Order: sequence, then structure tokens, then C-alpha cells
Amino acid sequence: MNRTNFRTLGLFGLTLATTISTGCGDPCLDDGRGKPGAVCEQDGADGNETGTTDGTGTGTDDADDAEAGSESAETSGGDIWCTDDDMDGYGDPEECEEIPAGEDPPAGSVPEAMATDCDDEDANTFPGAAELDDPADACMTDADDDGWGDETPSNPNAVPGSDCNDDNVNAFPGAAENEDPPDACMEDDDMDGWGDSEPSGSGSTIPGLDCDDAVFNMEACVLWCEDLDMDGYGNPEVCVVLPAEEAPEGYVEDNTDCLDTDANAFPGAAENDDPDACMLDADHDGWGDTDPPEGVAPGRDCDDADEGRVVCVDASPGCVDTSQGLEAPLMSVATGGDGNYVFAWTPVETLDDPSLQNPTATPDEITTYTVTATDGAMNMDSDEITVHLTDKAWVLGGQDAECEAVGFLGAPADHSVSVDGEQVCTTSNSDPTAYICPIVHQETRITGTMVVTDDDNDDDIVGFVWGWQDTNQFYMLQWKKTYQNWFGCEGLAGMTVRKFDAVGAFENADFACETDTANQTVLLSPDDIYDAGWVEGTEYGVEILYDLTQTEITITDLSDNSEVTSFVVLDDSYPSGKFGTYDFSQKNACNGPWQSSCL
Repeated sequence: MNRTNFRTLGLFGLTLATTISTGCGDPCLDDGRGKPGAVCEQDGADGNETGTTDGTGTGTDDADDAEAGSESAETSGGDIWCTDDDMDGYGDPEECEEIPAGEDPPAGSVPEAMATDCDDEDANTFPGAAELDDPADACMTDADDDGWGDETPSNPNAVPGSDCNDDNVNAFPGAAENEDPPDACMEDDDMDGWGDSEPSGSGSTIPGLDCDDAVFNMEACVLWCEDLDMDGYGNPEVCVVLPAEEAPEGYVEDNTDCLDTDANAFPGAAENDDPDACMLDADHDGWGDTDPPEGVAPGRDCDDADEGRVVCVDASPGCVDTSQGLEAPLMSVATGGDGNYVFAWTPVETLDDPSLQNPTATPDEITTYTVTATDGAMNMDSDEITVHLTDKAWVLGGQDAECEAVGFLGAPADHSVSVDGEQVCTTSNSDPTAYICPIVHQETRITGTMVVTDDDNDDDIVGFVWGWQDTNQFYMLQWKKTYQNWFGCEGLAGMTVRKFDAVGAFENADFACETDTANQTVLLSPDDIYDAGWVEGTEYGVEILYDLTQTEITITDLSDNSEVTSFVVLDDSYPSGKFGTYDFSQKNACNGPWQSSCL
């Protein structure tokens, strides 16, 4: 940019400008409009003896004018003059004094009206120094004389301008008019209209596309950005500008990746959500994670770890207590998917309206209700609520049996069932058998009774299972009456807790021995819990507080309500599951009634 500025012309230029201009002020005074440094006589003469323009005058008129001016000064007050140390024509408003009428102002001062300098120690800083900036008359610093003010002036009194590098006359807003945007603050040293790809200085100069800014014709550049996760999209925070043929290894011609540490996050990853947005789709189902890391656009996939789960429904509370004939409110909340949900509850027989999001249930037995939410794109999910009847026991066996007999080593043992179906008893010395009830318990209190009515000279096992996932995974408590060496191992008297995670077919040792086997692990031995056997004819009360990370078990002698033992099983392998009774090789072992409620 070419500019004419009095600051750059020097003393000669200033004198010439003053001589050929009219209305420019007194050349012998630094009034901001005349020439600084003019040589004048103290009496006001300019060096011509006669005072005439052609050297022939008598000076009479000038003398008369001076006399008139003196008389005027004697009858009027003085003027305010201010110091102009940097000689830029603008004075320091803090350094002013009144000059008595008739006296000359100090050299290097300007009238008070010109005392608007914000930095009187810098001749590049004054009102209007950056006439191309906004506002044009602001007091800015323009050290490189390009018409734009320094964006970070050294003096805090100066107004920040728009020049990103005030030490380079070729760097200013609009220097590279061919770039996008054309008014960006770039450096264009070769003046070809394209910005330097590696601009000089420490300012905020924006890199352009010219890879060789010393040659007039632009050398085309490419913005290469690191692609750490190799998904084809680059990290906008780690980029270099190089010629097209100099692509660095591991870099791509893209700067739109929002998470360059995860190849599942990039623009268009979740095409079902938004084909243009930068989302995370870890399960590759076309839906973006609803709770992604910072910087990633959230999508509508409520479970981005499960390809088949986009909608999530939460039935609450997970456990409800009621009594026979009373109502129980059921509630659900759905998230994810397109938000157009349809709800369906089962079983429908004891619900007021199974299509409601929050229906009311009136069950006549312990019941688990399932809600399914489906969105407009046919994404669906299900959840469950169990309603416990605190005044009704489970039907273990018989015609209306809710629970199913399971034989671990073959067919389940024969059992007799009470008239109401709430108690089952072994009728022979049999293989290990459980009665598994259908309700999946979580954060539940389960209570019931166990008794061996007549041991028939036998001394084996009663107990129960909980956390039942299937026939291979569950917890078991077994209580043996006396010590016995059987099935090639020792069977200790007292209570044992096992965790089953079977990898093969069951054997007698899995249920009889006090050591770990391939199919089960002993969590607690009789030495940890209770090392005495059960007593024939004594009815025992059982309380199981089944929580997510532990199970607290208390056994009570109901003949006198004394506590036999109480202990905690610290294991969270099966935080929810079914419950069942258990017996092994013990005739007349009876279980029930059992019932449940919420913790």
C-alpha cells in the first residue's frame, strides 16, 4: 500500500507542504497543522527585513499589525498550550499550561484543542494514525504505516486496531484479496493477492494458500491435518500447509474430525441421525451416541455399545409392593430413536390399559410386567417391573404351580406338594433338585422357611438358590446335618455358599465336596458361616436381602426366634436373578412358604 504522510517526508517535505498550502496554520508554531522545527525570530519575523513578499516593502503594515496584536493581547486572557514530545502534531492532555497573553508558547507544544494524543512518546500513535481502521479517527498505533492499527498496542491507552502484524507493511486486513475471506488479516509479501502460508511475526496473522510468498505467482498449498485414528478425517487442531505433492505421512486433506482418537467418530458416521454432523457411532447402527465426548455432536442412540438397541425404556420403580386387590402404579420413560414412541405392556390381564405409558396394575399374585417402547423407525426396547404381594406366598408346585423343578444330575426328585401349593417336600433320598420360580429378583427381600420333618436316619442337605441366570449360573446355600466322606471327598457339617459358573456337565462332587471344582467356587465355608448341622423337626426362618453387589442372609430358629447365623455374601457376579428351593439326598426336606417384597 502507498500512502503520503507528513511523518515520513522529513523537515524539507514539511516546509514545502506548508509553503504551498493555505489555511495550514502558523509555520512557526507546532499547532498540529504547520511544520515542526521551523526557524523563526522571537519577535515573530520570518527573516525578511522588510516583511514584504518581494523584499521591497517598508514593513510599516507589519509593524502596525504587530502593534494592534499587542494591544489585543493586553486586553484579553492567555491561551492553553500542551506538550507534544513526539512531534506528531497531537499534544499530551496531561501536560498543559496557560500562556499569558502576549507571550510565545513553548517550542514543541500545540494548542489545547490538539491535545488528544493517547501516547505522546510514540510518533506512530495519534488520532487518525490508522485511517483505514474503524473508527478512522481513533487514537491507534500504526508502526508499519499501512493505515491499519496495531491489534495489540504497547500502550494501554491506545485503541486496539485490526492489524495482525504491525511490524510488516504487507500484513493487514485485505492484503490478500484473492483469499477467502478477502478481508482476512494475512501477509502478502509478493503482492500477488494470495496470503503467505507461513506468515512472519508473532501476531494472529491468518495463514494463506501461497506456499512461496517471495515469488509473485502463487504456489498452490494444501491444508494437511493429522489423521491419528485413520478414519479419513483430519484433526483441525494439528495441521500444516504444504504443497499438494508434499503430503506428510499420517495426514489427510481434511480438517473436519471432531474426535481424532476414535475411528468411529467423524462427519457422517451416524447417517440415520444426521449425515453431515460429526457424531460417534461405536456400534455402527447409523445412530449417534447420545452422550459423546466433548466436541462431538450428540446423537439419538441411547446405547451406542449395542447395535440392536437405539431406543431405551426404563420401567420404574424396578420393584413395587402391594397387597391382594390393591392397585400398583407402573411408570416408564423412553429415550433415543426418533422420539415417536408407542408403549405396550404385558401381561395385559391385570392392567387397566396396556397401551398407556404409565398404566395401573392389580395383580392377584407376584407378577413381572414388561413394557416395550417402539419408535417411528421401529427401534424398540423392553424393561420390567416386578409387583410383589406382601400378603401372598408363591405357589411352588401343584396344579397352579409357578415354579419349575430342575434336576442337576438328571430327572428332578419326586416331591409332595401341600394343598395350597406353597410348600414342597422330598419323598425319597434323591439327587440334587431345585424348584426355580419365574420371577427375576433385583434389590429384593425374600423370606421363607425350611424344615426336615423326619430325617429318616439321614444327614444330608437342605437349602436354596438365588441369582439364577440359567442351569449353569447361580448362587447356592446348602446346609448339611453331619460330616460325611462321600463321592470321593469330604462333606462338612454346616452351611456352605457356592457360586456356580459351569463349563461342563455337573457331577456329584460339584454339590458334595467342600472344595472348588471346574463348575463351581466355594465363596463361604462352614468355618466362615456356621459349622453345625440342622436339627430334625426344627423349623427355620430365612431372610435374604438380595442387593446389587451383595446378599445378606439371616437364619432364625422359629421355635424361639433365636438367630442361628447372619452373614454377607460379597459378590456381584449375578446382581439379579431368580430364586428357588434346593435339597440333596435328604428325605422329608421341606421348603416353603416363600414370599418377597422390595428392599
